[in-house]
Amino acid sequence: MASDKKKRRTEEENREFNQDWTESFAFTCNTDGLPTCLFCHEKLAHNKKSNLERHFTTKHTQFAVKYPTDDAREKAVHIKKLLLQKTTTTKFHDKQLGAIFQ
Repeated sequence: MASDKKKRRTEEENREFNQDWTESFAFTCNTDGLPTCLFCHEKLAHNKKSNLERHFTTKHTQFAVKYPTDDAREKAVHIKKLLLQKTTTTKFHDKQLGAIFQ
């Protein structure tokens, strides 16, 4: 017996990244709209709070213990985010300079 039901497609769910997840789980939204971990730079496939929370609690437990949810965690995540932006910008400029001087 074949089922006439269509498979559920996650692309059609229109999930968006919630900015509160940056401080809670140390994730940021990349250019593709996917959540990216600020610590290990792993990209998750879907914008779902449960996926981000699972990643954070299983792979970055030491950070969760060292910085419980408060101002200290928010500051640590903010610093990590700034460092990530700085290294991304530096890599971009290095590529530009390499192209110019070749």
